[in-house]
Amino acid sequence: MIPYAGIQDDEALFALPLWESLGRYFELRIFHRHLPLMLMSYLGTLKTAIYWPVLRVFGSGVWAVRLPMVLAGAVTVYFFYKLLRRSGVRRPVAAALFGAFLLATDPTFLLTNTFDWGPVALEHLLLVTGCYVLVLFHDKPRPRYLAIGFVLFGLALWNKALFLWALSGLTVGAAVVFGPELRRAFSWRNFRIAATAFLIGASPIVFFNLRHPATTVGENLHLDPTISRKWIQFERSANGDGLFGFIAEEDYANLPKEPHSVLGHLNEWIHDRLGQHRRTGFAFVFLALLLLAPLWWRSRAAWFSLVFIAVAGGMMMAIKDAGGSPHHIVLLWPFPQLFAAVAIAAIPWRWLAGLAAAGLLAMNLLVINQYIFQLERDGAAGNFTDALFPLSKSLEARRNDRIWVIDWGIYYSMDLAAQGQLHLGYAADQLRTDTPSLVEQSQLAAMLADPQSIFVGHVREREAFQGVDERLDRFADAGGYRKQILQTVADSNGRPVFEILRFAH
Repeated sequence: MIPYAGIQDDEALFALPLWESLGRYFELRIFHRHLPLMLMSYLGTLKTAIYWPVLRVFGSGVWAVRLPMVLAGAVTVYFFYKLLRRSGVRRPVAAALFGAFLLATDPTFLLTNTFDWGPVALEHLLLVTGCYVLVLFHDKPRPRYLAIGFVLFGLALWNKALFLWALSGLTVGAAVVFGPELRRAFSWRNFRIAATAFLIGASPIVFFNLRHPATTVGENLHLDPTISRKWIQFERSANGDGLFGFIAEEDYANLPKEPHSVLGHLNEWIHDRLGQHRRTGFAFVFLALLLLAPLWWRSRAAWFSLVFIAVAGGMMMAIKDAGGSPHHIVLLWPFPQLFAAVAIAAIPWRWLAGLAAAGLLAMNLLVINQYIFQLERDGAAGNFTDALFPLSKSLEARRNDRIWVIDWGIYYSMDLAAQGQLHLGYAADQLRTDTPSLVEQSQLAAMLADPQSIFVGHVREREAFQGVDERLDRFADAGGYRKQILQTVADSNGRPVFEILRFAH
């Protein structure tokens, strides 16, 4: 799926500190250099640090940006398999293999890790790897395992403060399900090792909050009184259909195109014979497995998974602006898959367990086939549009111009594509209202007066901030400027997406 969609703006955000200063608020000055600690109050620069050598060596093409996160997802699947093997489940090898394949073929996991706009890929990797290392510590209580596990959890918190949800689920799950083991393992020495290791991993976000007291919590922790609407996203994420129309354009979109690759023709062949499949049914299977409690009742791995899901999911439900999108809900993964693997492995009739496992995997693959079919035929949706690729080439030829971006969804992706070499400016804020302030009016006037200025935005029907192009036209007309459309950029289906504009007297 890597080349089917353009780089979405949130997906490209991690690279911003590589070519632009974030300002003193998010940076630490050390040895006469500005070291970026955070991208936002809840989002750290771990991914930025990882990609610094990657982008220098391999450039900023779509494969260089996405393949490392796909590999991170693959490593997550591997350590999930290892974790399941050590979870004390019935038929451990079979359960671990099934759980690994169930996670690897889960459409929500696959899409959110490939198009890592959340970002979530590193969160999954650090969560699963940290859990596995702590299981090793349980089996062989060596201090280095304890330290490594908590360093990984600390890094996960720095990477994204939303890891607090998972950390809460892990803490409550361990206390409720593995209380005796925790009490036996507790010592002040182990506590100091764990706490020190966690603080080392999380030190950038800890330091940030010491400089700006409680900023992360204060800006992001607000209770949401309307939680009922989030259940729909939980169900859609579990069933794998939450990203149709968001990443893959819907099948009713205009100007569909014929498949142009071997994979596309294979997807079409499968689609024509087996029909359209948009839902895996995993949510309903999960509920059915809950009813089989007498079979898995004694499995502490199953109980730990359920406690984790309840605690972390409950926090998503209760916090404002959380849990309303698949890239939040997928942070509960892979514990729904762990529960399913344990519960199905507990079925005493092997033929029935094997049939259930095969059915779940087949439904996952059919939904993935539907995603690829729609990406091939209908293209990418929204701000994942593949029109970003020709737009990037067009702007590369305009390096000497001052380029003003007038809508959301363009700036960071173009900055990444050009590795900071374009003279980009963001003009959407000045156009968000019909009555810009005097300062904003003077800024717009200066942009229009500069003969080197060009403007880039979406065609009107695709605007993220509705009305920005119309407001710019009105302001330009009032100043005696005439609009010139230099280029209209279409996606691979031929649908107009972007416009490159100039204004002249």
